[in-house]
Amino acid sequence: MNAEPTANAAPLVAEPRIVVRGAVSDAVVAYGREKLLHALRLASGPVLAAELRIDRHTDPARASAVHVEMTLDLDGTVVRSRAGAPEPSAAVDDAAERLERRIGTVRHRPQDRMLRHRDRTSWHHEDRVVPRHRGFPRPPEERELVRRKSFTVAAESIEDALFDLERLDHDFFLFRHDVTGGAAVVFRAEAGRYGVTLERPAPDAVAAVGIDLVTGPAPTVLDIGSARALLEASGVPFVFFVDDATDRGCIVYRRDDGHDGLVTPE
Repeated sequence: MNAEPTANAAPLVAEPRIVVRGAVSDAVVAYGREKLLHALRLASGPVLAAELRIDRHTDPARASAVHVEMTLDLDGTVVRSRAGAPEPSAAVDDAAERLERRIGTVRHRPQDRMLRHRDRTSWHHEDRVVPRHRGFPRPPEERELVRRKSFTVAAESIEDALFDLERLDHDFFLFRHDVTGGAAVVFRAEAGRYGVTLERPAPDAVAAVGIDLVTGPAPTVLDIGSARALLEASGVPFVFFVDDATDRGCIVYRRDDGHDGLVTPE
């Protein structure tokens, strides 16, 4: 039996990039760097880049004052983890634990894909449900559309999109469905389940995934203002809609800072 890899076969990155915002002590930064480097050594193959971000907020309305994000580029495959907590060390520990699990997700993916045909529970890579920290409760009149993410949406299967959702530690992931060619989104649902919403119906493709997915209704045609209004009225984490100006599937969502974000395909 082959032994589990414990170190990279190729040299590690010389030094991780560290970004700090707010009042974060040198001891916390050093602790986060140590945890990131430990996780990095669990990867197999070359690590092209590593980054640690630590944000500390002073607003008393935030339950999670410290937000930590760790990112690795594993030979072209980006793996990311995020965690928030009242104390810096707890946020660092949670982010590092999640990153290590995601490294395992990438490493064991070929074996997992075979197991999924026999074991439905092997889909979920998290060994426990980690609650997301809630963002800043910004009043509606102060919210702005402050960030737009635009990127090439590659055609992929629902299974591959769920893998991307996990490795990037996202709450939702926008993609182009490889069967229908339409926009689609996979997301984290309640009780540790996954969900999927397709612009164009494809029940056979959903059934072929092999697990019980939460399925959302097809997106409606809206302008961006109406989509933001629906986000506010419904209280959901994001709204998947078809932009009436571009006829493309887009997402508006509530950011950690309480403003709204927009995800659009190129």
